[in-house]
Amino acid sequence: MATAGTACHACGKSEVKLLLCGRCRNVWFCNRECQVVARKELGHRGANCRAAGRVESFSPAAPSQLSTATDAATLGRCYASLITQAREAHLADTRIGLLSAAERYREAAAVADLIPGANGSCARANAERCISYCLFRSGNMAAAARATCSSLRTARTSGNRTLLVSALSMCGQVARDAPGEMAAAERESREQERLSGPLPSYGGFELLQEGRISLPATPAALSRLSLAYNEAAVAICDASIAAAGGRGSPAAAFSPMLQVETQARGCLGTCLHIMGEETQRSLELTRQAVALLRQAVRTAAPGHQTVNAQRVLVDELSSLGGILKARGSEGVAEAEAYLREALAICDNVGVVQLTVNTLRYLINLCGETHASVGPAEAKSLCSRLNQLLVQMGREPETSCSICLEPLAPPADGAAEDATSGGGSGGAGGPADSCVRVLNCNHQFHDGCLLTWLRTTSSRACPLCKK
Repeated sequence: MATAGTACHACGKSEVKLLLCGRCRNVWFCNRECQVVARKELGHRGANCRAAGRVESFSPAAPSQLSTATDAATLGRCYASLITQAREAHLADTRIGLLSAAERYREAAAVADLIPGANGSCARANAERCISYCLFRSGNMAAAARATCSSLRTARTSGNRTLLVSALSMCGQVARDAPGEMAAAERESREQERLSGPLPSYGGFELLQEGRISLPATPAALSRLSLAYNEAAVAICDASIAAAGGRGSPAAAFSPMLQVETQARGCLGTCLHIMGEETQRSLELTRQAVALLRQAVRTAAPGHQTVNAQRVLVDELSSLGGILKARGSEGVAEAEAYLREALAICDNVGVVQLTVNTLRYLINLCGETHASVGPAEAKSLCSRLNQLLVQMGREPETSCSICLEPLAPPADGAAEDATSGGGSGGAGGPADSCVRVLNCNHQFHDGCLLTWLRTTSSRACPLCKK
């Protein structure tokens, strides 16, 4: 029998009798059909469907065996072990991997509750922020909003500005895609804070009002909720830099705030870009984030810190490339340079999802004025993208689903001949050598996609409707 709170991994239903996966014994399904769907579309197979790494095997002790009487060193080792295993599952970046990582982070948060003082509060806030990110990436927005608000509340309690800025930025990301769920979770969180009494002060640093935002009073104002969170995060960063003596001071240069500051500025820049507001400020903020991340990569300790900084740098370089591309032909060449830098870093980091995102941006530059990405290189990039999608459990795409013609771009001369002959498939069909890859990674001929968007009222993908 399924435990409370479980749901089918494939369809999300929870009101039916669920069956536990017999191999990994970590997820539930309605029936065999749902299990087949999870295997084909969600990547629940191979390394993502195995019993290794379950809570009972954690070292040095299972969280259920720990208590407040356990010594601090044992608690710290168990917390670190759980975080490490969660990161390994997180790196798979599949839905099953993200949900598995979220469970490990929840166990880490439970261990953090046993650690006394501010160290325990900081450890719990960090684990809750990671939970919210995994739930956000897996598409469970309501749960992500609650987890993010919980991490924000814990960060205020801990008295740690770095955690506070990171939690605010995560709130901004969730609010961007699910403002209604985020507003409801924030109101619930504030009611819990009111009932629990005033927050403590650490070393004279009062956090009760820091990071507070004005919640929207009307549904029409929900679209600005993400902007409010991100503005609050950047304001705290600016205050911290000023308190440290300015940007050029040694204290500011080696501050632990550096990496979360890049996250805050990058998230605010992306938010402004999406909302179509203050385009110049959006570009400046994202440039600042990239510059700070380059500094973080240079100064980070070898190992996990360097890899993590490189991953965030790839994200910001891709965002900067997207903002520059949206400015028209004047920004295409610069956008391409940033995206090629991101792809080079991806080759070193080896994270599939980051590489997929960067390849998508680069392929979409094909045909743009001032871009050096031509049909031949686009074909090579599409081939590499399909190989990575296969690793993620997706079927490779070799034809446009609108005109059913091959996606492989022809040579320049062949494209001209096809154009002069009229071609087929909508607005040029295969004659249009450019391939467009949507955020869902489905691929179409550029002309076919434009025709589809012009003739339908929907802005969603023709295949998956996302």
